[in-house]
Amino acid sequence: MARVKGTARTSGTSGTRHGLRSSTAANPIDTTAPEAEPEPSSALQPQPTLPPTLRRTRRRRTAGADPWAPRKRASTKAPRPRAPAPTHYTCRICAEEQPAALFIKWRANSTIYHRSTVEVPFPCIAHLCRSPRLKNEPVCKPCIGAAMAARLDTLGPRKVGSGCIEPGCETEWHWTYVLRYFPAEHLERYNHAMLPIFMEESATLTCVDAACAAVGLADRSASGFPQVVCHTCSARMCASCNVPWHMGVTCSEFSAARVDKGMTDPEKATLQIMQERDGKRCPNCHMVIEKDGGCDSMYCMGCRTYFNWATAASAVLGAKPAMPQAEVDYQMRRGCEVDNLAALAAGKDVAAETPAGRRQRNAG
Repeated sequence: MARVKGTARTSGTSGTRHGLRSSTAANPIDTTAPEAEPEPSSALQPQPTLPPTLRRTRRRRTAGADPWAPRKRASTKAPRPRAPAPTHYTCRICAEEQPAALFIKWRANSTIYHRSTVEVPFPCIAHLCRSPRLKNEPVCKPCIGAAMAARLDTLGPRKVGSGCIEPGCETEWHWTYVLRYFPAEHLERYNHAMLPIFMEESATLTCVDAACAAVGLADRSASGFPQVVCHTCSARMCASCNVPWHMGVTCSEFSAARVDKGMTDPEKATLQIMQERDGKRCPNCHMVIEKDGGCDSMYCMGCRTYFNWATAASAVLGAKPAMPQAEVDYQMRRGCEVDNLAALAAGKDVAAETPAGRRQRNAG
């Protein structure tokens, strides 16, 4: 009985096994483990990227920096938007609200290199403009012009450009700044007040003819200066000596000749000794100087005046002709045009009378 039970249990088991076999044969099942897929290469995988604001960047340390100091992390915050510029300001003089165009624009120290763009002298910017850091009250342009007009009535025309309205300011304003802010209704009065001062300070020249006495300005850049011609009576005169033109004599020789008229005989004998040593006279104080070497730039110890040795008059007048100043100043044209035309009419060689022509003639 025991064997039968075992046989029956075995047969049942075997039947079950046969059933499994039949089903496996009809639809085979892959019982093997699936093969692992090959991982793609890291070079082919797309690398994750961070936005520009979150990307880490490392900057090199500057030379001499502490290597153990912590690095500063870049801020990820968006920049704060800048507030719009105000359109109106309140003037601290008239206490009225004016548009920003009626005020002087603030200029920092780093932007003062272009002086042509500055509306007022540089030291007065802190006095009249609104500083972005201090938030001080500025001064409007009409008040600046009104202060200049009041200064014309109280202090005179010379003090109109002496400092701004800030107490204690002594900055000198150029006339271009003054005319920019001076009120138009008072400008003609200011010009009439400044005319005598201009005539006093400028190099005006009065005609030597007493019957003419015309006043004018001598052009120092003109050819032939200091020989000038009066625009009224056409008289030729010397602008340096203020006398009728001395033909063939330089200004230093002409002034030295006037000094010689009052000399005594012993003094003239001393000049002969100094002439043997190639002495020359200072064009300002007429002290006789002996040159022991060096260039032609000389300094008189008597009157503390610089002069050119070639243009100085000799100790004895006429011993050595002095070079005209127009031939030393290479910026100016050589010779007078009227004299050159007269020389051409007389058939003379004008080129031979120039410094280059004389050097070539002496070398030959």
